[in-house]
Amino acid sequence: MPHPPRRPSPPLLRRALQTLLGLLALPLALAQEPAAPPPTAGHGSYTIVHVAKSRRQTADHSKFKILKGPFKDSDGPAVTRACLTCHMKAAEQVMATSHWTWNIAKDGKDGFGKSTLLVNNYCISIIGGNTESCARCHAGYGFKDKGFDFTKQENVDCLVCHDTTGDYEKEKAGWPNPGVTLAEVAQKVGPPSNRNCGVCHFFGGGGDATKHGDLDDTILKAPRAEDVHMSKQGAGMDCIDCHASDAHKVGGPNYVVPADRREQAKFAGESVSRMSCAACHSDSPHKSYILNRHYQKVACQTCHIPAYARGTLPTNTFWDWASAGRLKNGRGYKEEDANGYEKYNSIHGEMIWARNVRPSYVWYNGTLKFTRLTDRINVPADGRVILNPAEGSYTDPNAKIWPFKFHEATQPFDPILKRFVAPYTAGSKGSGAYWGDWDWNVAIRKGMDTAGLPYSGQFSFVKTSMLWPVTHMVAPKEQALACVECHKRNGLLAQVPGFYLLGRDHGAGVDLLGFGVILLTILGVGIHGFIRTTQGRH
Repeated sequence: MPHPPRRPSPPLLRRALQTLLGLLALPLALAQEPAAPPPTAGHGSYTIVHVAKSRRQTADHSKFKILKGPFKDSDGPAVTRACLTCHMKAAEQVMATSHWTWNIAKDGKDGFGKSTLLVNNYCISIIGGNTESCARCHAGYGFKDKGFDFTKQENVDCLVCHDTTGDYEKEKAGWPNPGVTLAEVAQKVGPPSNRNCGVCHFFGGGGDATKHGDLDDTILKAPRAEDVHMSKQGAGMDCIDCHASDAHKVGGPNYVVPADRREQAKFAGESVSRMSCAACHSDSPHKSYILNRHYQKVACQTCHIPAYARGTLPTNTFWDWASAGRLKNGRGYKEEDANGYEKYNSIHGEMIWARNVRPSYVWYNGTLKFTRLTDRINVPADGRVILNPAEGSYTDPNAKIWPFKFHEATQPFDPILKRFVAPYTAGSKGSGAYWGDWDWNVAIRKGMDTAGLPYSGQFSFVKTSMLWPVTHMVAPKEQALACVECHKRNGLLAQVPGFYLLGRDHGAGVDLLGFGVILLTILGVGIHGFIRTTQGRH
């Protein structure tokens, strides 16, 4: 929750607090190299490069005869063929990106992405027959199943990223909505806007604000208090101001490369990726040396995003697949809670939604491990499987304390093969899909057959959790976390292990030494005062 303004401290008290904070920061600073001097002129000064706003259009697309069509309903490939008459390399470039492949290589091997064996605890997986429904967010046309031709350039969807009208909409398999007049959209293309990116990224997990918690449709009209960067009342930034692109490869984190690695796209004169806060704000953005020292082990987001889902929309925090399938009069139904949030849906099960949620704090070096459908899982004693644990520790030079959205769920599991399963969910009655026939065993078998994976014929439900890094919805600096919110018993960092944090941790030796110093100080001041009082000044 946003914090009320703090009263200004008297100068003497403020200096005393600064001294105390210096001591509090020592455990974080001892093992680190000295902070680098800021590359900008003065602490906290920075210049925002608005990429989309700085690009000058060199062509009026409404003047191109080839874009006037007419194009048949849903014939997106015809529009792409027209675009390629000028932008001859564009499709080839897009086809080399994860927006197209949904599959990212790691260590020379494929297998990280939406179209792979990865499993999550939202919609679980697309490869069990759900590709056609999920491909509404694919940057292509006709992605219905594994027979999709990833080499055919006309299958690339140019309009989904470059539409400026707000009227473009995609249907199953990524085909354009038949109601969209493609010629009108094609003649008004431009650089990607926040709306273009949000058409897919706001709706991860199947609905607005469902998955990420720090990305939703409210950002388009966010007040400064919700997102100081993207709000028109704030910096008025666009997604591509940070997610810089080169040859259609958009900078940003994925299953393999963290957001702030130096190999990410940069602008001229910048030493680090635009994905790093330091690219604009420097490594020493504060006037306070103490706060700058925290940067060495604490991510900027940790202090400057005190809560996520701070807009008008709640984010999903719990998804119980085990309770799905309840029917009324043979049909699925929905129920809402007192806040109007969906608490039950037959196709999803019980759900919990929340706004203004405090993040979970974890050591994170930029790498998350991921679970595949082929991984053998030994369920821990507490019964919960973490599908994507974060890597990092205090001793890891690349790790910092990061804020995460913590999402819990129950999902189907094969207790014989000890593997997660990919049920076929999004289909009509008689197709074998769970949402059509309400039979988990049939839906799981159908999904695993489609994926080409074995299934024992038995299923259960396992508790799972996932971590989602929180990096959007940065609050104004006056809403940043106060020092005492971490430096106290049972504070925000109570569960972050591996280091001694003053205010949180206590040790008999350290406490004894501290009390001894305090007593000696008081004794010294008392003796000095007594002598001055009795002897007078000479």
